[in-house]
Amino acid sequence: MQINFVNNHLATDVQLKFTFTTIVVKNVMGMSVLLAFAMLIKYLYNFLLNQYVWFGVAMSVYVICTGGLVYSMLNSMPWFKFEKNEYGSIVVTEYFMRGQRGQWAGEGYIVSVLSTAIGLTYLFLNKIREVFNDKSKLRIAVFVSVAAIWIMQ
Repeated sequence: MQINFVNNHLATDVQLKFTFTTIVVKNVMGMSVLLAFAMLIKYLYNFLLNQYVWFGVAMSVYVICTGGLVYSMLNSMPWFKFEKNEYGSIVVTEYFMRGQRGQWAGEGYIVSVLSTAIGLTYLFLNKIREVFNDKSKLRIAVFVSVAAIWIMQ
């Protein structure tokens, strides 16, 4: 057995904790989950071929990753700084951390969503002629897009 080789090589005495039936049951359950996942993919195959689905997945993953999910989890950061006001209610007192080298969890997601929205607005401005044919609608859309970018910055 491999466990004997490891025990002899490292001078340890590690014993197997699971019985054969436990290992078989766990393997059967794991294979069942994989089979269910494969059946789900087969059922949703036409839906998964849509490029907008994967664009949405990519944007969601981008927002979550650039929002600082790992940093917030490692440092156990709260969403925002909460305090009690003079009436005893809990209110948000700080959306953006005032100190250096830190951020609240919500702060990262605010910046991540805003930067993604600005990028998508620039993408919309790049393809705006394909969306609008009428010149007046085109001008209004450009004005609204530029105003939105100015507001979000």
